[in-house]
Amino acid sequence: MARLSAMNEQLHKGQVVTATAYGGEKLKRLVIADLGKRVLVCTEEEFHRAAQEKRQPDGIGFPRKDIRATTR
Repeated sequence: MARLSAMNEQLHKGQVVTATAYGGEKLKRLVIADLGKRVLVCTEEEFHRAAQEKRQPDGIGFPRKDIRATTR
């Protein structure tokens, strides 16, 4: 996993990341949008359901420091 410390490392929609939740829990999520200091993410299930329904996924924002790029 690569830590995303630099703001110039742009994440792209659908990219798999690990989000560190409050309390340290690690969550596998997909990127909805990279907003600079915040990254909007959602579950894989929500991401695919939204695509089928032709809508934007519902998600939550995490501080960029709590997001790590991963591979599937």
